[in-house]
Amino acid sequence: TVQVSIKSGFHESSRLCLKAIRDAMLHHHWQEAAQYLSAYSQTLEDTTVNKQSLACEIIWRLGTEILQHHPNSRLEDFNALYEQMKNSGVKNYAKICLEHSFHLLLNGHIYDAKRQLSVAASWRYGKQSVPQSLDLKLIHAYCGFLDYVIWHMKKSSVSEAEDNSSNREMHSYFRQASVTLQEIIAQPGVWDPFVLSYVDMLEFYNDQEEALKVLQNYAYNKDYPSNPNAHVYLYQFLKRHEAPPAKLISILKVLHHLVPSHELMQEYCYLLVNSEESLPVVFNLLDYPSWKNDLDTWNCLLTVMTVFKRKGLQHLIANEWKQRKDFWLTMHYRAYHGRKDSELNRELLLVKAKVAKLLGEHGKPDHFFTYKLLIIFIF
Repeated sequence: TVQVSIKSGFHESSRLCLKAIRDAMLHHHWQEAAQYLSAYSQTLEDTTVNKQSLACEIIWRLGTEILQHHPNSRLEDFNALYEQMKNSGVKNYAKICLEHSFHLLLNGHIYDAKRQLSVAASWRYGKQSVPQSLDLKLIHAYCGFLDYVIWHMKKSSVSEAEDNSSNREMHSYFRQASVTLQEIIAQPGVWDPFVLSYVDMLEFYNDQEEALKVLQNYAYNKDYPSNPNAHVYLYQFLKRHEAPPAKLISILKVLHHLVPSHELMQEYCYLLVNSEESLPVVFNLLDYPSWKNDLDTWNCLLTVMTVFKRKGLQHLIANEWKQRKDFWLTMHYRAYHGRKDSELNRELLLVKAKVAKLLGEHGKPDHFFTYKLLIIFIF
């Protein structure tokens, strides 16, 4: 009975201590929170496995947050916390190693970060759960990524005058990184930084053919999740290597289907400027509020509309305008917008006025519409 009472008192004290930590953090009293956390760390001595595991995760999560904001925290404090948590909570060992590595990486300790991941990659404890398996896959991926980072550092520092040993060391990191990254990106998933790293190395060694295969597989393999970035990377690669416009258009067509508001839609529109497809692309772009004040997009619309008018395709402009006249007047052409544009960006005001004039030609018999727009935007 006495033992139960002691345990009950210990758990109640722990609960109150945790509440004090929470209150101190909410009020940004980080030094006070650190003192309470130091006392709360006694919960790691709890003989109940579940409670000890929970306490470890709480201390890990709260401890890193407190140190992040504490005015006197040092890298050594983070290292000590991570090492203590790794030794206390084997269930989260891989995840803590990964976070520790990220922290070292952000502080410029790349080789220490790589060592952390190398140790974590070889760690095994009991039967591996699905979450642990995913953590280890990520650790393996970031091992390859850090090999790439080190390779990139050495590439930047190695000059043509240096001896072959430096080049051999750099190439050794390339081999390590390429083997790991190739293995990771071959598995269906979203692997953006790893794909870009591998492609960067392949391009450096002039293996454009393999780089193109990697990017095409990442973009078009149906086993992979739909990922607009994959099409962006493929487009940027082909553009760097001066691919014909038809290839660039085919990639941007897919991207337009996935993300019609993407910034590359301006380039897509200019590539299509002599095609009837260009008009809905730029109209769609200006349907999104994020582009409503973008001068380049309005210039793009003006260019396309001018080309269409010259070709006698005004009926296509009229069709696009008919679909959106009501909400565009509210979104782009209120008196408030005219006053704001005249104060902040007169060039935008003038371009929108020219667009309004062309659109007004398709507002008949509503002649007042044209008049109203021109009054708002020119005067």
